[in-house]
Amino acid sequence: MKSPFDLDKMYIDFIDKKNDENYQERYVGNEGWYKASSAGFCSRKMYYETIMKLKPVDQPNNSSKMKMRLGTIFHDEIQGALKSLNSSELYIYNKSIDNVYIDNVSIDNVSINNKEKTITDSKKEMKVHVEGNIQIDDLNVRGHYDIVFEGSKVYLYDLKTIGSYPWRLKFGRDKKPDNSRAYPLQLGTYAIGIEEMFGRIDGMYLYYYNKDTSVTKTIEVPMIEKSKAYMYWDKINEEHAKGLPKLELGQSPEQQWACGYCPFKSVCKPDDYIKEQKSKGVWF
Repeated sequence: MKSPFDLDKMYIDFIDKKNDENYQERYVGNEGWYKASSAGFCSRKMYYETIMKLKPVDQPNNSSKMKMRLGTIFHDEIQGALKSLNSSELYIYNKSIDNVYIDNVSIDNVSINNKEKTITDSKKEMKVHVEGNIQIDDLNVRGHYDIVFEGSKVYLYDLKTIGSYPWRLKFGRDKKPDNSRAYPLQLGTYAIGIEEMFGRIDGMYLYYYNKDTSVTKTIEVPMIEKSKAYMYWDKINEEHAKGLPKLELGQSPEQQWACGYCPFKSVCKPDDYIKEQKSKGVWF
């Protein structure tokens, strides 16, 4: 007997509704700002959405919508778990505070008392901020960070969900050099805004979740990415002041697969360029 209820269509309609709500809340009225999450991705795409202020034209297929929704659900779960913790509970999971004992260990009572005071102060000050806004006026960039831990120091975390294949390429035994600059640049961009908001930034991390195996991995991102992000957005502003960037692999688009998922593909019309690159053996 044929299924009497179309669950696929119901769920896709639900995802479309949620995506539209998210778009209305975050981006309507802010079309003239660059999105921090676009850092490291296609410069032409950014020109279409920020300079020309076009609405997305080409929608992802249903399978892609479901995959992206899994990432949203994971973000919501982690952020919800963090918001449920009070300051004392949050301290339990803060490994960095224990490091106070490691540096300059001394049997001097004054030194010990100072360290204990530092730990006590850190407990009192420990806060978590999730899904907050950043806005960098001089770069015309705004966005939404995932997690900020605020105590005696300030740490920034960005959550990333990926499948098993990209996981193997990034972390497996046969891992390949990671050419993508996007994730570190995104984090560096958020770090600029976080430093402006909190007065400091002491560390930043990418927290990866394998959607197929539920394995996780935390990677520290060097603080130099903050400076790189500033220079990157400064260059984007300069480039876009000259007009629509030309198609050029590595910048527009940044990677070969990106055109297939671009919401402006029918506007950009990259097919002739792709064909030309394939004839040269550059595009596979």
